[in-house]
Amino acid sequence: MKISKIGLVLALIYLILLLACVVWAFTVTDPKGKFVILQLPLAIQMAGLDEIGILKYFTDISWTIAYVMIGIPTLLIYYCIGCILDKVFSRK
Repeated sequence: MKISKIGLVLALIYLILLLACVVWAFTVTDPKGKFVILQLPLAIQMAGLDEIGILKYFTDISWTIAYVMIGIPTLLIYYCIGCILDKVFSRK
C-alpha cells in the first residue's frame, strides 16, 4: 500500500495546529481564554457532533480524552481525504 503524501501533509498541518493551540493554552493564565484556545482545534467537529445530537456525551470528559476521541479520528479523516485527492490527481 502506497502512503499518501497529500494525506500526510493534511494530517500534519492539523496536528501542528492542534499542538500549537495546546502549547498556546498553557501560556494563557485566564481560564476562559484557555478554554477557548483548547476548543479551537475541535470546534468544527464539536459543531458536527452537536448537530447530530451526540455532543452531550462529551460534556464531562477532560480535554485529553476529547482530543483523543475527536482529534485522532479527525487526523484519519484528513489522511483519507488526502488519499482520495492523491487518486484524483494521479489519474490526470
